[in-house]
Amino acid sequence: MSLLYSDVDWLPVTQALKSADCIHIVAHVTPDADTIGSQLALFHALKSLGKHVVMHNMDPAPRICQYLQGSEYISHGASIDGLKDADVVVAVDAGSLGRLGFDAAYFSDKTLINIDHHASNTMYGNINLIDARYCATGAMIYDLLQCMNIALSAESAAAIYAAVLTDTTSFRLSTVTADVHRMVADLMDAGADVGLAATSIYQSHRKGRFDILQLCLKGMEICDDGHSAWLWVEQDWYAQTDTQAEDTEGFIDYARSIEGVEVAAFLRADGEHVWKLSLRGQAPYHVGKLAAALGGGGHQYAAGVTLLGTRDEVTEKVKRAVTELFNS
Repeated sequence: MSLLYSDVDWLPVTQALKSADCIHIVAHVTPDADTIGSQLALFHALKSLGKHVVMHNMDPAPRICQYLQGSEYISHGASIDGLKDADVVVAVDAGSLGRLGFDAAYFSDKTLINIDHHASNTMYGNINLIDARYCATGAMIYDLLQCMNIALSAESAAAIYAAVLTDTTSFRLSTVTADVHRMVADLMDAGADVGLAATSIYQSHRKGRFDILQLCLKGMEICDDGHSAWLWVEQDWYAQTDTQAEDTEGFIDYARSIEGVEVAAFLRADGEHVWKLSLRGQAPYHVGKLAAALGGGGHQYAAGVTLLGTRDEVTEKVKRAVTELFNS
């Protein structure tokens, strides 16, 4: 095993974790496999040191992560009464304090460690380890465990693999280097079951996912002379298809895969007049800057933001921004 990035200073993080009595690991709201995989990998590692560790998020872990060992120990909900004893909180894969979903007062008397690979991270922690070179936050946990001299268990390896697999779109992004593949070999050697991951994440969808996908694709728009593609999911489609927001994960990839499309956009209803916008771009179009200008953030070629308004209002605003991006 070798570090993905040997120039990262993990010492403040390792010192804080080793001196902690009770550690709360928290994922961002509407968690994905990267934040849950990072959470679980660190949980198993710290438990092996005899640490008292709790995992509690605002929202439940997605169904695709429930095959990972330890996922049954992740509690969720707005109540944090049982977390008051934690002296250290580790936030994984969350770009801002608001993304954790809890009142800021909860963190005021705790050491907050912020570990993330999003360049737009707001550096909200007492200790911030932010590095956009990593393909996933799970890959950062891989390096952290080595710096703490913690042997990679099968449970941690499986969780990191799920994080990396999903956040690289099955190893298709430019963040996937030769060292990432060498890391995956280490994860497999440690016991990560890649077949089980593929089945659980990509081959266990409920029928409703395809019903809502059909509605989504039917409304797809191609704009900007074929250079942008647009998809959306309306709020009432969930009840119509017996689905949830997590069932739409990956829909944007259909828009991104169209020949000639250089910017893909996916709008998902997250409540009455509340929309979660996901953006994907190809060089040289920096959708991260576009998302930041709208109040969000992310990576150079993958970003997002929550917007308020009707679908038509939000779509018009974003389309105008995308057209300006093409013309800049």
